[in-house]
Amino acid sequence: MSKPIKSDREAPIGVFDSGVGGLTVLKEIFNLLPFEDCVYFGDVGRTPYGGRSKDIITQFTRQDVAFLIEQKVKFIVSACNTASSVALPEIKRDYPVEMIGVIEPGARAAAERTKGGKIGIIGTHATIG
Repeated sequence: MSKPIKSDREAPIGVFDSGVGGLTVLKEIFNLLPFEDCVYFGDVGRTPYGGRSKDIITQFTRQDVAFLIEQKVKFIVSACNTASSVALPEIKRDYPVEMIGVIEPGARAAAERTKGGKIGIIGTHATIG
């Protein structure tokens, strides 16, 4: 279980991705929450995460999260599908900030917009493995 948020209301939201694709998530956060400040970390030096081992993906995700916590964020969004699938379920209980990934909310929103409630997913081996 995640620990309670300890940051104040004025703290920014943290968003990370293994590259720059998460900027689309950041754009939607700004659209939905226009008065929120955000800190974005795009790990372009080690992109992509999808072909890496679970241990390496978890290590990179922990480093990304640690960086955002150093920025005193109040909430973290993993805009990286691979990190959301492979590492986030394990590590989010280890940090004092609430976190969410993009897979479940994205899949739920897509399924709600279909007639039959079914969708197709394309992902890296690590993400869908």
